[in-house]
Amino acid sequence: MARRRKDKLDWSGIPIETIIDREFGRNPELKSGMSAYADMLAEWEESGDGERFLERLLDHAGAAYRKAGNARAELYTFSDGAANFLFDMVRERVVLVWGVSKTVAPNTRDNAYHAGYPTAGKNLDKGHAWSHAQGGREGGPNYFRQARRLNQARSSNGKLWRAIESHLAANAGLSAFIRLIYAKGNVGDRPDEVEYGILSGSGQFRSVIFPNS
Repeated sequence: MARRRKDKLDWSGIPIETIIDREFGRNPELKSGMSAYADMLAEWEESGDGERFLERLLDHAGAAYRKAGNARAELYTFSDGAANFLFDMVRERVVLVWGVSKTVAPNTRDNAYHAGYPTAGKNLDKGHAWSHAQGGREGGPNYFRQARRLNQARSSNGKLWRAIESHLAANAGLSAFIRLIYAKGNVGDRPDEVEYGILSGSGQFRSVIFPNS
């Protein structure tokens, strides 16, 4: 019997948490970040305190970043009006992006601005951490140097990344975050891994860590 090709799997007709769980079972490049959030999720489910959950999320991201060889980081938070950012002023790079998905009118992306922004490098794209389709803005801190096969839906990793973005774009009001992970010794602005955390439309939380290669 002929085996079904992996790239023929359904990427749009099933719940996003089912897609993520399926990919964990078939894609050895992916890692789950769920264990890091178990306590804070349990606290959030019991108290419903979203502000406290955000504080703990920021604490976790900052602590993990400092532990990875950035003890002297100067971390600040700010918003560009669409998403929020945790930014290291010393290395001049983004550590965490988070926000709530919004409805975006079709054909409103500034393609001219995007095309005019400096190129990211060989086999890299100017990736959006918070995609335009889910309410993100062009340029500035929302761009990061993203592996082309992750940014574009031409690989299993890219298809899952796109599926998460599409779920957020189709469901306004969902909370999510993107954590840019820099390995020890990486002093540049290209993360080694990227973590996508999402509270889906069904209220389930998932965290996926992608290689940025």
